[in-house]
Amino acid sequence: MKIGYKNIQIGYTVSGKGPAVVWLHGFMESKSIWTSQITFFDHYFTNICVDLLGHGESGNLCLVHSMEMQAEAVKEVLLYLKIKEFAIIGHSMGGYVALAVLQICKKQATHLVLLNSTSNADSTEKRINRDRAIKVVDEQKSTYVRMGIVNLFSNSFKKERANQIDELVKEAQKTSAEAIKAALLGMKDRLSRTKVLGDFKGKKLIVSGKNDPVLLYNDSVAEAALTSSKLITLQSGHMSYMEVPNELNTSLFEFLTSN
Repeated sequence: MKIGYKNIQIGYTVSGKGPAVVWLHGFMESKSIWTSQITFFDHYFTNICVDLLGHGESGNLCLVHSMEMQAEAVKEVLLYLKIKEFAIIGHSMGGYVALAVLQICKKQATHLVLLNSTSNADSTEKRINRDRAIKVVDEQKSTYVRMGIVNLFSNSFKKERANQIDELVKEAQKTSAEAIKAALLGMKDRLSRTKVLGDFKGKKLIVSGKNDPVLLYNDSVAEAALTSSKLITLQSGHMSYMEVPNELNTSLFEFLTSN
């Protein structure tokens, strides 16, 4: 399904029944990553999966897709669907967008999950690396996409599930160079939303991968303590939705349904 938005299309899916849960994918992913989650959660919730700007079935809006722009596009889908209250789950970049959604939909959000994600802004080193990545995309996009995806997994998963990773890479290759660069610039310039997370009055959860090569486990522990967020640790890399889907589904279900 798609809706028109500022001369582009925003792709989304709606399935299941019950309270609304919004699912936001990460960088060079799409709404299709949530298959293992939606199959399970459709029995209990209305699940809304949105393609972020430049990803999946959603078009490019401009040269820089800021987290605020991404959030406005997500909000447009929720308005179109007349969703009055929702939980929101964001993987990696999707978590950055989820926090921006929180700022503009404070009264509607009941639960927030940062899945292999953080409320912190990029460090100086990461900002420099984003600029380097943009240059690589211009010169060797295919190589950048492959390495960018493969390096997010734990070493054990890379050895055991190479075919699954290849399928994810194949999907990621569909993301245009322009969209990749727009997302990189948006992530590089994003604001810290640690205060937004700390001030959120709903239920909040950080899901950390013990072997995450992108977000260090100890940093997630400190962030959870600082923001009074619940922390769950999974034996995974950065792609826990794919590496340990059953454990993740159980943890998310308990979080979304507990008092």
